[in-house]
Amino acid sequence: MRLIEIDSLDEAALVELNARIVERLQLLHHQRTAAALQDIRVGSGVTFEGPGGVTIRGVVIRRNKKTVTVHADDERQWNVSPTLLTLTGSHVLDTLDDVVTGKPDRTGASDRIVAFPNPDRR
Repeated sequence: MRLIEIDSLDEAALVELNARIVERLQLLHHQRTAAALQDIRVGSGVTFEGPGGVTIRGVVIRRNKKTVTVHADDERQWNVSPTLLTLTGSHVLDTLDDVVTGKPDRTGASDRIVAFPNPDRR
């Protein structure tokens, strides 16, 4: 690693160096987030560490640019950075008995519908 002698820099140079460091850190964070989002799908089972170190299990219900919304087993919703999630390998379509498959709608198209508990709760 290359050492930078910051004691010899004036205030303007330090401010410019700080701006470049922040920009680089933001780019690295964005790259990690984008890479983590590639593996996460709506319906994927995930776990993450909640407040107090408690492991929270849930299902991904929405993917945003920077966060993923997880419907937890305790009926709560969490917005979590995708870099903090661990995939469990399960998918909601593999584990729920409430899935209706192959039933054509009015247009004749077959669709999959997943019923989440308490649909009116937000």
